[in-house]
Amino acid sequence: MTTYAKMCYNLFGNFSRKIEKHFLDIETDLRRAKINYTLAEYISIAIFTVGITFFIETVGLAFIFTIIFRNIVAALMLSFTISSVFSIILLFLFYGYPATRAKNIEKDVNKNLPFSISYLSSIASGDVEPIFLFKTLSKFKGYGKISEEAKEIVKNVEMFGMNFTTALKKEANKTPSKKFKEILWGINTVVSSGGDLFTFLKEKSNLLMNEYRRNIKKYSDQLSLFVEIYLILIIVGSIFFIILTSVMATLSSGMEIVALQSFVVFIFLPMISIAFIVLVKGISPD
Repeated sequence: MTTYAKMCYNLFGNFSRKIEKHFLDIETDLRRAKINYTLAEYISIAIFTVGITFFIETVGLAFIFTIIFRNIVAALMLSFTISSVFSIILLFLFYGYPATRAKNIEKDVNKNLPFSISYLSSIASGDVEPIFLFKTLSKFKGYGKISEEAKEIVKNVEMFGMNFTTALKKEANKTPSKKFKEILWGINTVVSSGGDLFTFLKEKSNLLMNEYRRNIKKYSDQLSLFVEIYLILIIVGSIFFIILTSVMATLSSGMEIVALQSFVVFIFLPMISIAFIVLVKGISPD
């Protein structure tokens, strides 16, 4: 626990323990997000941070507004209102942060899972110890968060003397990825029953790679459709609009038409293009 966290817990620990039963959903997200705080500690940090932020904002804004409006009552009311809004927003950010971080970890793990399991299956073909698979995987940073989860398993076994299957169960209960959880439980079952780990990993690798190829194919089809829509509506549509408004400009003063053309070319089209990029990025496979 950091010094800041200790200070927050010392101040609000008793109160946090009393209200933590109302925020049990955050406790699960804290574990899945790899945030090494207990629920009471996290609530204490949130309360202290929101409280000190509210105080600093209120005092600072009151001072500024007093200079601007030269009315201390109005300045205090306005600063209190603004600080309250920002504090509420900050409180919601604290509430949603663990779930958001867990979701990002899940996406990263799922993105690298087909390739990492394929890599593990190739190593398992050499009939090596199961812990060696995760030790090797933990050294490859290119697999992102899944390498960190493998590192946790190795650390629990080699540093804390935990049984390998127990370490697998512990990480399976912590990982936010349902797919990786199923694989960890599957490895645990195979190792415990003395089964063929290579066969299990090879089958899982084939399933994950097939799913990955289907997602890529689906994304490719969607992307082709969106590109056609973009070309028709944006490229062809903008050219037609420019030609049409240019003809209309010859029949009127032209100033309004020029302003409209400028708005479409320099503001509307770039905004549509950015929205299109965000849309394409949003539908891309993990």
